[in-house]
Amino acid sequence: MGLLCSLIYSFLRVFICTSRDSNMARKLQNAACLTMRVLQQITDNFSEKRKIGQGAYGTVYKGVHVSGEEIAVKLLHNNLHGTDDEQFKREFENLMRLDHHNIVQLVGYCYETHHKPMLHNEETIYAEETNRVLCFEYMRNGSLQKHISEECDGLDWNTRYEIHKGTCEGLKYLHEGFKEPIYHMDLKPDNILLDENMMPKLADFGLSKLYDGEQSMITQSLAGTIGYLPPEYLFEHVVSKKLYIFSLGVVVTKIITGPRGPTRRAEMTHQEFTNQVHVNWRKRLQETWHASRQLEAYCNQVKICIEIALTCMENDRHKRPTIVDIIHKLNQTETVIKELKNDQAYRWTR
Repeated sequence: MGLLCSLIYSFLRVFICTSRDSNMARKLQNAACLTMRVLQQITDNFSEKRKIGQGAYGTVYKGVHVSGEEIAVKLLHNNLHGTDDEQFKREFENLMRLDHHNIVQLVGYCYETHHKPMLHNEETIYAEETNRVLCFEYMRNGSLQKHISEECDGLDWNTRYEIHKGTCEGLKYLHEGFKEPIYHMDLKPDNILLDENMMPKLADFGLSKLYDGEQSMITQSLAGTIGYLPPEYLFEHVVSKKLYIFSLGVVVTKIITGPRGPTRRAEMTHQEFTNQVHVNWRKRLQETWHASRQLEAYCNQVKICIEIALTCMENDRHKRPTIVDIIHKLNQTETVIKELKNDQAYRWTR
């Protein structure tokens, strides 16, 4: 196993050597090298009962390591030779770069090739078969998609707000934390995972790419999920730093208003939709805060969040806000609420 891991390490080091990123080198050393035999054991041979998710490029299983640690095991599909390696390389490289509490963390990997006997023209040949696996920290509350509901039920406002804010913080890190920004390219509720404290973590970086953040460009091939992609990308193949802002707007609309939120928005004006969402959330927030300054502060926070989401979904990408602008507005709402709480606490101590 030691020799195998050394070969895998050498293979992966070739992938990242050009980055000259010390953080990537450190994370590579810390990531566990696991064999397919071990991964088969901890996932019951990748059984259906262990399956917790599936995407375009792989299937995810829940595994329990011999240490007792629960991990998510992503078995990448074997499709076309070369394409598979590129997919693995892209996701692995991106994960090695990333170190943020709102980004899912890589904890292990496997890149293992063996020769499989096959009959060809009545002769036995040995074909190469490569297994590519990425292992992540296990997110106990699954994907955000499982928790999306309308205003009247489901997650409370504070939880939804923290998911919104954490998602924005993760995106800010991807876009502002590197010389070459990383664009997620497939931001949607399925790719936002929630830990035991409902903290959001961005996941599935198989489609992510590095771009010059100051320029727009034309891509030859489309990637991502319909419903979360802006018109300039769908119809003109334009990639810019405002692409994922549009996706964020759709996600936030669903966080605040439920799965039918974007459809409801399309059926009325922006002002009508904002007012309706504001009224619905006021009714629910009144159950906790009744009539108070804090109630008004939370209702204003709801209003600002939905206005941000609608602005993110502007057809004209130049009218969409930056991720820095969005977080600044969210921070302003938090400051107001915090000041009210401090003022109330002071009154109680008098």
